Amino acid sequence: MRMRSIGAAMLGVLALAGPAAGQMRTRMHSEVIDDGRRMTIDVNGELRFGDDDQLAYVGPGGRLVMEEERPGAPDRRVEYRDDGGGVRRRFFRDGRETAPGEGDEAWIRAAMLELVRESGVNAEARVARIYRRGGTAAVLEETRRISSDGAKRAYFTALLRQPGLRPGDTAEALEEAGRRIASDGDKRSVLATLLERPAIRAEEMAAMLEASARIASDGDKSSLLVRAAARDPLADAAVREAFFAATRRIASDGDKSRVLIAALTRSGARRDVVVAAIRTARSIASDGDKSRVLMSVPAAHLGDGEVRAALLDTMRGIASDGDRSRVAIWLARSQP
Repeated sequence: MRMRSIGAAMLGVLALAGPAAGQMRTRMHSEVIDDGRRMTIDVNGELRFGDDDQLAYVGPGGRLVMEEERPGAPDRRVEYRDDGGGVRRRFFRDGRETAPGEGDEAWIRAAMLELVRESGVNAEARVARIYRRGGTAAVLEETRRISSDGAKRAYFTALLRQPGLRPGDTAEALEEAGRRIASDGDKRSVLATLLERPAIRAEEMAAMLEASARIASDGDKSSLLVRAAARDPLADAAVREAFFAATRRIASDGDKSRVLIAALTRSGARRDVVVAAIRTARSIASDGDKSRVLMSVPAAHLGDGEVRAALLDTMRGIASDGDRSRVAIWLARSQP
C-alpha cells in the first residue's frame, strides 16, 4: 500500500521539478496511508533544499505543509511559508500551535527527508555525498528506502555517473536497478546510462544486458539492445550470451528482428555473432521478419560452412513459399 501510494503521489513533483540543484517548483497533494498511519504533504510553489536535506527557501506565495496521524502518537503538522525571502515555520501538535520538542524536530527531519527522497530533488548532489561517505553500498541502501520509480531512476543514474565507479559496483547497481524499478521506461533509461561511458568493461556490459531481460516492454527492450549492438561488438562470450538471451525474450517479431538486424549489420560483425543471430531468428514466427533477418547476413560470411548451415536450417522454418524463395534467390546471388 505504501509504495503504490507514494509512487503515484510524487508524479507531479517529478514532472515539474526545477532545473536548479535542490529546487522543486510544483503543486502537489500527496496522501500515504500505511497500517493506520496517514501522511499528507501539500506543496505549492518553489522550494529549495540545503545540503542537510532540510528546507532552505520558500518562493514568494509558496508553502509546504506536512501532516501525520498515527495511532498511539500525537497528530503532528508543520507548515512552511515564504517570509519575505526567509522561511516561516509553524508547528502544531494535536491541532494546537506549539514549539516543537526534540521528538517533534526528529519527526520534521524524517518527514522532510522522505519528501526529498521520493521527489528525486537534489538526487545528484545527495548521491555524491552518500557515495563519498559510504560508497556504492550506501547509495544502494538509500535507493531501497525509495518507492517512486522516477526517484529511483534519478538515484541509480547519478550513481552510475559517479567518477571512478568500479566495474563490480557498476554491475551491482545495474542488476539492482533491473530488479527494483518496475517502470520499463525508467528501467531502460537507467540501464542506457552505461552506454554513455567512453569505455565499458565486459563485466559491466554483461550485467546491463542481463538486467535488460527484466524489461517487459518489447519496445523498451529492443531499443536498448539496438543501442548495445551498435556500441559493443559482442566479442566477449558472456556479453554475447546475455545479449541473445535478452533478445530471445522479446515476444514481438518486429522488435526481435530489428535487434538481430542491428547485430548483423554493425561494422565488422563477428562470425560468432552472425551464427548466434541466425539461430535466434528461428524463434521468429513471422516469415517476413525472419526472411529480413536472414537477408541481413553480411555477404562476407556466406562462404563460411557453419554460417551457411545455420542459415539454411533457419530458412527451412519459413512456411511462406514466397519468403523462402526470396531468401534462396538472395543467397544464390550473394555467394562470395
